Amino acid sequence: MHSIYDVFYFGAIILLLYIIIDFSLNKTRNILKRVIFYSFVFYMLVVFDLTIGGIVIPRLKDNMLITQLVPLFFIKDLFSLYKFSGLDWFFWNSLKLTFFNFIMLMPLGIYLSILFKVKERGRSLLIILFISLGIETLQYSFTYLGMIMERGFNVDDIIVNTLGGFIAFVLCESITKAIIQKYPKSKTITY
Repeated sequence: MHSIYDVFYFGAIILLLYIIIDFSLNKTRNILKRVIFYSFVFYMLVVFDLTIGGIVIPRLKDNMLITQLVPLFFIKDLFSLYKFSGLDWFFWNSLKLTFFNFIMLMPLGIYLSILFKVKERGRSLLIILFISLGIETLQYSFTYLGMIMERGFNVDDIIVNTLGGFIAFVLCESITKAIIQKYPKSKTITY
């Protein structure tokens, strides 16, 4: 019999212990930046949980590897689903999963701008792309090793994740620039 162990709860307990220790040592120094950092770590735990799920012990022996290496195949798949059976559950479920992949790395784009102070669009695009690639590679590797239930490597997930994260980064940077232009730093008067 196989047991599935959810790493999210383990990670959340470690994060909570870290926050308690950090608050006892640093009190309220740089509190806003630290709270944003804690939320980033929590977000990454959620992403890991969504993409990996639980770790299976003992490992699975007959795990099916799923690969989809054709870029933008999901568009053809959506049209095929619609043509075959209209707007049924399979169509909407496929569209929902694509939408969830789109929004999954949006917070990462915002964190890159606000927490990590990334300013260059190309750099942010590469960071988001490599994190998405890392997620897909981790899913495939863990499935291959029998550590998780059948997940795979999907190029469309990389494209959609990256697009969502990059759009969020660009929007965050644009809003930040608009706020700075509207409320420039006041000049200090020296006596």
